Amino acid sequence: MQLRSFITALAYPLTAALIVLATPAQADTLDNIKATGTINIGYRQSSQPVSYVVNDNPTGFVVDLCRDIVATTISDAVKKPVKIKFVPVTAQNRLAMIKDGKIDMECGSTTITEERQKQVGFSVVDFVTTSRLVSLAGTKPSLPSLEGKTLALKAGSSHIELISKMVGGIHVLSVNDAAQGIQALQDHKAVAYLDDELLIQGAIHKAGLDFKQFTFSDPLSVEPYGIAFRLGDTAFGKLVSAGVRNNFSHTEKAIRAAESYSAELGVPVNTLTRDAIRSPAYSRQCSLIDKGAC
Repeated sequence: MQLRSFITALAYPLTAALIVLATPAQADTLDNIKATGTINIGYRQSSQPVSYVVNDNPTGFVVDLCRDIVATTISDAVKKPVKIKFVPVTAQNRLAMIKDGKIDMECGSTTITEERQKQVGFSVVDFVTTSRLVSLAGTKPSLPSLEGKTLALKAGSSHIELISKMVGGIHVLSVNDAAQGIQALQDHKAVAYLDDELLIQGAIHKAGLDFKQFTFSDPLSVEPYGIAFRLGDTAFGKLVSAGVRNNFSHTEKAIRAAESYSAELGVPVNTLTRDAIRSPAYSRQCSLIDKGAC
């Protein structure tokens, strides 16, 4: 399936309605960072290759990007070195952790959607993948084939809304992460699991399974990731996006970094991510099935 034609639908300037943030931040993040010398960063523990843990240390393409933003752009803004306190978050609590002030940035695998933009702010896009169905090898999964059957879905995922718009009569099995989704397939508790392609690949890789044991559907939607921060914290948000742009201005270096993490899964960096690095822009979710929303 051709995805390149959808790249232009991904990137567009934010409208005035999105730029004018509706509620003030709970506290000015930059002032807090300057006073404490510390920034609290949320990270995912199993979102390989963008945000995960190796030997108890947060790592991944987006985690390293955030480290660079703190060491350069944010430290320069507060005129002092800033220490990072990493805080683990999940798909279920990540947005609440931002809104409640428990973390200042979320550097994980959070898709930018219109609904989420009402709750938190987002940087320019830092990584792009696609969502797909995956099932055990033997039959290629598709949405029509799921009617009346059980689909594993991650609680707190943007895919829940996607599925509800597209097909009815599906029984949903809620799971916490991609690892549980893959396990549900192996245990025959679900006929398919829906998630971001790279997260599925990461879970299969981490479990030591053979990719030949599984079959993927065609892409269902484009999933642009962004760094999330508190809604209304305009000055901090501008700094975060400036940090992403500065890092991505060293284009080939940034692409090589993305490649090094994707290589661990045995997959290449897709064209969408390469283009996001070459031309950083604000974005939103763009479903290949519901193209009129783009």
